[in-house]
Amino acid sequence: MRYCIMNTVIDSWRERMEAFDRYMAALRGNGDGHGPGHGSSGAQRMSFINKPLDPHRTDDPMVNVLASFVTADTEVLDVGGGSGRLALPLATRAKHVTVVEPSEDSVELLNTRASDAGITNITVINEPWEDVPEPTADIVLCSLVLHHVADAVPFVEKLQQHSRDRVVIAEMMETPGAVERPFYERVHGSAPTALPGLPKILELLWALGIFPDVTMISPETAVLDTDRSGAPEHLRQRLSVEEGTDADKRLHAAIDELLVDTPQGLSVRGVAPRRNAIVSWSPARN
Repeated sequence: MRYCIMNTVIDSWRERMEAFDRYMAALRGNGDGHGPGHGSSGAQRMSFINKPLDPHRTDDPMVNVLASFVTADTEVLDVGGGSGRLALPLATRAKHVTVVEPSEDSVELLNTRASDAGITNITVINEPWEDVPEPTADIVLCSLVLHHVADAVPFVEKLQQHSRDRVVIAEMMETPGAVERPFYERVHGSAPTALPGLPKILELLWALGIFPDVTMISPETAVLDTDRSGAPEHLRQRLSVEEGTDADKRLHAAIDELLVDTPQGLSVRGVAPRRNAIVSWSPARN
């Protein structure tokens, strides 16, 4: 019975990914979907590289929860760590942080930010996680990556294999792309199938016999990763819209209708607040 349930959950996960890929490939007209893992997801992966943050910040609820897993003797492996949004503040608290990140641009920015902050206890492996044979660490962290991974089971199993103490996954109830959904609907008449958020991720873990602890983070306003002047070009890239087309006219109308200036940035009318969660477990316990 368990294997039947597991296969159903895995099939549902993969079907969701394939539906997303079909939509995006048809939109681009080039057959370029999601690919096998987060390293090949390209523009579909939301990026925080334009948001430099203080590595020593103490007002970030996500960092504060993650810091509770870390001591001065802890080694952290951050899978898909991007430009160091979480790796850098954790490096100020941990013995060492290793970041596995396939994007060369993100790695370059991470190295620059680490140098600027005087952080030296950080190592970067510029490879996709699927291609990295080692290292292991006390804490294996994976933030906003799993929902991009079509072959999620071996990905999660590898996270466990590399963890000496705890696996920690940071995800959202709805994935970051939810903030763009109203624009898809107005510009293209429909939106892509939603990538798996926290409920689907928990469903997957339970099917694998993993029963994690879940810590919810205080909701925050969902904002676009741009300012108002950059919003048209940002959304053109995200929605595969060419400037000067009828779709571009619909996009500008949607921008006028939906964008709201807030102290946190550009929010989108009608989009629910982002609800982040920390999902963690000890591999030895599962």
